[in-house]
Amino acid sequence: MSILTTVPADHVVSISGDVPASPNVVFGAFTDPLRLAGWYGPEGWIVPVHTVSIDPRPGGTFRLAMVNHAQPSEAVPLYSTFVSVVEGELIEHRESLPGPNGEASDATVLHRIEFLPREVDGVEGTRVVVSQGPLPREIHSTVVAGWRSALAELARAIRSEGRVRASR
Repeated sequence: MSILTTVPADHVVSISGDVPASPNVVFGAFTDPLRLAGWYGPEGWIVPVHTVSIDPRPGGTFRLAMVNHAQPSEAVPLYSTFVSVVEGELIEHRESLPGPNGEASDATVLHRIEFLPREVDGVEGTRVVVSQGPLPREIHSTVVAGWRSALAELARAIRSEGRVRASR
């Protein structure tokens, strides 16, 4: 059962993107700190690898900071706890939104990330489906745009990894 079942449908944002790699490879890009730092976040933001901490198991933590590339003093921390983790298939985590002091608050957003096998560009691939909520309707388009750019960057990063492996 999804952690999002208690969230009203109009407060959930869902976005999907196709990545030309197996679900296990794509799952690894979400759970390996070095790989995640290479693609995560909306366009214009970076994730310094030293800010990433991932313990991908139920009850484990997920921490990072997204830094605005144009204004490095502007950073957004992510404080999450994993709820469900099925390797190569599913990640669910509960994010505690940062309060005014930048520390985790009681306000939460639930995340569900599914890794569905499918052919992409004629090769084994993955459809990544990201769902988040509850989120106010007025920010849905911003969240969708952020995930669209992140998933496109993920696909580029995985293509680059494949080229590096092929050249060895």
